[in-house]
Amino acid sequence: MIKSSKLLYVFIFISMIFSNLNNITIEKMTLEEKIAQMIMVRIRSDYYTSDSYYKKQIHKWIIDYKVGGLITFDGNGNVHGMYNNHKYFQKISKTPLLIASDFERGAGQQMKGATLFPSNMAIAATGNSSNAYLQGKITALEAKELGVHMILAPVLDVNNNPDNPIINLRAYSDDSEIVSEYGLEFIKGIEDQGLFACPKHFPGHGNTSIDSHTSLPVIHNSLEELNRIELKPFKNAVDNDVKMIMTGHIAMPALDNSNKPASHSYKITTELLRESWNFKGLIITDGMEMSGITGEAWSGESAIRAIEAGADIILLPIDVERTLESIYKAVQTGRISEERIDFSVEKIIQSKRKLNLFNNLLDFEKMSTVVGSKENLRVASKIASQTMTLVKDDDNQIPLHPEKINRLAHLVLTTDDNGYQTLKTFRSDINYTHGNVKNIFVNYELSDLLINELLNQLKQYDKIVISTLVKIRMNKGESTINSTHLKLINKLKNSNIPFIVVSFGSPFLNDYSSINTYLCTYGYGSVSQKAAANAIFGRSNIIGTLPIDLDDNLKKGTGLKVIRKSSIFNYDDQKFDFNTTWDIINNAIRNELFPGAQILVVKDAKILAEKSFGKQTFNPDSNNINSETIYDVASLTKVLATTPVIMKLIKKKLLHLNHKVSQFYPEFKGKWKDEVTIKHLLTHSSGLKAYEQYYLDTSVNNYNDIIKDITTKQKLSTKPGSKFVYSDLGMILLMDIAQMVTGRKFENLVQSWIINPINMKNTYYNPPSSIIENIPPTEIDELYRKSVIKGIVHDENAHIMGGISGHAGLFSNALDIAKYAQTILNYGIYNGSRVFSKYSVKKSINKQNIPLGSDYALGWDTPSLNGNSSAGDYFSDKSFGHLGFTGTSLWIDPNKQLFIILLTNRTYPTRNKQGMHKFRRQFHNSLMEVILS
Repeated sequence: MIKSSKLLYVFIFISMIFSNLNNITIEKMTLEEKIAQMIMVRIRSDYYTSDSYYKKQIHKWIIDYKVGGLITFDGNGNVHGMYNNHKYFQKISKTPLLIASDFERGAGQQMKGATLFPSNMAIAATGNSSNAYLQGKITALEAKELGVHMILAPVLDVNNNPDNPIINLRAYSDDSEIVSEYGLEFIKGIEDQGLFACPKHFPGHGNTSIDSHTSLPVIHNSLEELNRIELKPFKNAVDNDVKMIMTGHIAMPALDNSNKPASHSYKITTELLRESWNFKGLIITDGMEMSGITGEAWSGESAIRAIEAGADIILLPIDVERTLESIYKAVQTGRISEERIDFSVEKIIQSKRKLNLFNNLLDFEKMSTVVGSKENLRVASKIASQTMTLVKDDDNQIPLHPEKINRLAHLVLTTDDNGYQTLKTFRSDINYTHGNVKNIFVNYELSDLLINELLNQLKQYDKIVISTLVKIRMNKGESTINSTHLKLINKLKNSNIPFIVVSFGSPFLNDYSSINTYLCTYGYGSVSQKAAANAIFGRSNIIGTLPIDLDDNLKKGTGLKVIRKSSIFNYDDQKFDFNTTWDIINNAIRNELFPGAQILVVKDAKILAEKSFGKQTFNPDSNNINSETIYDVASLTKVLATTPVIMKLIKKKLLHLNHKVSQFYPEFKGKWKDEVTIKHLLTHSSGLKAYEQYYLDTSVNNYNDIIKDITTKQKLSTKPGSKFVYSDLGMILLMDIAQMVTGRKFENLVQSWIINPINMKNTYYNPPSSIIENIPPTEIDELYRKSVIKGIVHDENAHIMGGISGHAGLFSNALDIAKYAQTILNYGIYNGSRVFSKYSVKKSINKQNIPLGSDYALGWDTPSLNGNSSAGDYFSDKSFGHLGFTGTSLWIDPNKQLFIILLTNRTYPTRNKQGMHKFRRQFHNSLMEVILS
């Protein structure tokens, strides 16, 4: 009862607060307070400390001057800084503050941790205006939780001047229809979430080569042209009841022959927008600190002129206090009537009510859930993927095949001093994917001498990725790359050095004739950089089309379609006569060496043979083997799962080859045990015995019992590194160590690090019951399980461990194993994505010579040189592979760029058979003789 009373008091208290706030009217405000409601000042997303000068300054403006709003800009902050700042400043304000931000590309544009979208021009390149709606919706959802009510977007300028240094990619298009369509969808996405969108920069900032941050642009279009182009998107927004519009610092003589900027023009702001178009919403100026307006008048006078023109909100006056004083004096002297002030303030208060500011309580938990959520980031990434536009690809260079490029250079051309860091996401992706990239950064003008030096340097490389970076930002004054950088590109073409150009930022160049492959991203945010990397390496479809004309030949709608790499293989058109091999396999089946087999042969990433033989058992009614059949691959688990997981952990510096096993198991004590390392376990030279029949030991019942036995009871038969003994026990320990250092289950590591990235759809530990019919039995077990072993792991120790082990347990088919094998041949690259580092692959497949003369690499076997290898006689000395007890094998030859996969259930109905080694040799030799002939 007491608890209920407390809740009631809290409810009444909050209701009283909200009731008082809702009773705020202009009649209760002084003239100074009303004027202050029209002022919006700057804050940043940084977290302000209590002694911060700027926090004290904003505090003063809110408490002493009662300003009506804030605009948040980026800083070095994040979502928490923005959230806390907004919450604090709202708390101290007598009247709720309108808070705005330039979220043109989403909330992530202004802070870390929120969702970042591509530019407007990129969104239009998708050809799907619903993407603009989604962008608006997600932007509003995140803004709302951050305490932002007004999104100062979309840009509705028509970029009909390619030399425009400030609008450019911020515009949807050079076509007013496209700008209208996408702009309205963005606005709807914002407004459907209860926030205000604010189109800008009325009456249109597109057809100019001047940045209004530096000086006043004058657009000399005729009235007919303005109505057809510049004004059209804004008129459509007004007709659709948009709630706000921002006036720009742009002069248009056809609308006001006084050449006043629109933000100071009564004819443009009031007569056209307010009266002729019957606009009922708020009018806000562009930033009053911009040089396009400061050249017209000082801060106080400029604000007065904006109010006289019809503005309701003065954004970012340079001198807040003097500006407030000046407006007050203008009212006192009769230059501006108090009724004029009341007109705007009434709109502001009503807007605050519409935006529910008087009942708006921020919720940190909800903010943390919504802002930058996985789903929001997924949508932004999906949209970014659709924006990529392949304008030209005369030589069919896209997608790049990094595994086939020996020497790759990445050349960044920009005038931006921070350009190298700006392109970090793209640069890192290229570096990681290829593994051996020369990065060259040019942010200066190039003399002919420097151009020639660069050409000589670039001639060393097989392929060059050129990134052009032109940032569109205030006071920059650039819309295309430096002319000397274009000259370098022209000379590269003449030198026959193969290159592609990826445009980040402005897509406009003065000449495209020297570029055979040109990809436009229309931005340089991380989301666009990632999409560009995915596009050039074939990880995603390329479907974008130009929303602007680049020149007379490259017009709107231009865009080549490229389908993402869906298969790591092609089929070889050449016909090979493998009949001798097929006879060998069929004879083995007739002789009951195994009931059936699945084989796959690949050379140069082309499938030479993919064939299935026989049945799951020797019963004539048994299911036929086909490409969907899934085998227990037994010890192939060691190289398909354990070895790559351990090598990844070494790359991540969570493990080292020289780490002692005793570091992980203090109980691992005894003769020589303190010398055993990870490398010894991988090379089967630890001194541990080959196998232990735990399944016959009634005291061993589970995984933990086996680990305990290995670490506390097993003795070493030899000094570590002195003798090769193929040991399942070492592989079991490696699995346990992997779980120990990651805190994750081994099967989850295998799934997320290997199976998923390589798209191995038919590879499992403990396969689901739904596919059991596709799995051949491995044995009729009369000793341990006393049943037919089908769909559960054959290895008895792995069975005790729950079917999951480092030495056995995986089920797979030939095609999945082939994907993995080709990834290894590609030194870790699968379909344009790096799965394993080049270092990890190279290190693991090289013979370690531990002990001296051993054929073993790290986890991998290599063909023995005694002339009796199961791989046959034709694999090179650089080859590597592995066998599985159930009758499986994988052999890979990097010199010949080929591999051969054999899957059987030779242990059915019993493991006690002879002849598998002889068969394997005949099988491999017969294939290789045909391939190499």
